[in-house]
Amino acid sequence: MTSAPSVTYPVGRCRFYAWVLMVLAVSGAAVLGVWMAGVEPRRVWPGWLGAVAWLLWLAFAAWSWWRSPVGQLRWDVAAPTQKDAKPGAWLWRSASSPEGTPLQRVESMIDLQNHVLLCLHSADALTRWVWVERVRDPVRWRDLRRALVAHT
Repeated sequence: MTSAPSVTYPVGRCRFYAWVLMVLAVSGAAVLGVWMAGVEPRRVWPGWLGAVAWLLWLAFAAWSWWRSPVGQLRWDVAAPTQKDAKPGAWLWRSASSPEGTPLQRVESMIDLQNHVLLCLHSADALTRWVWVERVRDPVRWRDLRRALVAHT
């Protein structure tokens, strides 16, 4: 396959990513609880330090999920490209750039069939990490996956 059909796919806060963060938070709390249960009362300060570190991680995880990029990822097979490059171009549209930001490349980092972690590289050296999930637009999911594979 040399090219894939043009496709626009919605990107937003991913429920799968939220679920992974929740599992990690509960696991971390359980490990911290088991560890603190075995600590003698005189030496409880490392446990409190661990609890503070866990709370900081929890705040960062919630912040990172809440600040997940929201927009549309567009693959345009008819877009002009550089000489000797594969046909087509990626574009990122969001509220801050409704006309779209051209992307140099889109890398699939983790592919779980129904959820894909993508790394979006733009020309201004800004890198965005986004989770795309099938549930957002099941009809166009295969077209998006074809575009990801064809342009690799």
